[in-house]
Amino acid sequence: MNEYAIQIENLSAGYNAIPVIENITFELPPAKILAVMGPNGAGKTTLLKAILGLVRILRGSIKVLGYTVPEDLQKIRKLIGYVPQREYVSMNVPITVKDVVLSGIMLRKGPLTLPTKKDIILVREVLKHVNLPEETWFRKFNELSGGQQQKTLIARALVANPKILLLDEPFSATDVISRQEIMELLVNLKKRMRITIIIVLHDVNDIIEHIDYILLLNKRMIAFGDPLEVLTSENLKKAYGIDVKVIRYEEKCIALIGDKHA
Repeated sequence: MNEYAIQIENLSAGYNAIPVIENITFELPPAKILAVMGPNGAGKTTLLKAILGLVRILRGSIKVLGYTVPEDLQKIRKLIGYVPQREYVSMNVPITVKDVVLSGIMLRKGPLTLPTKKDIILVREVLKHVNLPEETWFRKFNELSGGQQQKTLIARALVANPKILLLDEPFSATDVISRQEIMELLVNLKKRMRITIIIVLHDVNDIIEHIDYILLLNKRMIAFGDPLEVLTSENLKKAYGIDVKVIRYEEKCIALIGDKHA
């Protein structure tokens, strides 16, 4: 087994030779949950896309379970499940929950292929695994609640049996109960399937007890490590440019960031 799920060293990446993120270095052990935080435009989504080989590496290196981006991209993409922001999923197409999740299998099989009975059984199993009731099977994706939509997208990523799960703002437009349910699902995936999970977040406060590491980012890496060590007033001011009060109690802390999109 590889010692690290993700190894990033001195990474600068971006578009058209223009860096969006610079000097990022960290190592993430397997079966851990990493929260990536920072203000809008900090490069959080760019970091996920760099791991997927979707943006150009200008300097430095990325290794995923020992494989190198971009040299081993074909192998790497088979190991990763990606859950994009829901804003990037078209709400105009009347696609059902079944078809959304099934697309996670069919896109890997290639064009002009049809789902098998085994594929359908797998989709049903995964939907149960993310706690979506049987009656959502034929419901339209755009008719679901925010929490149910997010569970559907997680299910689509899980059908390929990934070792690493990348989630871009999975809690946007979800209520507190849905956030807790989704977070409990992710914790179970980490424990039962030993999946490494990287989540881009705006607000970590109500789920901080489930987070193993935090990467604080604003184009450059401000801090990486244990949440209690990373979430300091000094680090948060470097990231967000404002004074942030941090309340600590026992082994937890709350960062009072006024901008929810931070």
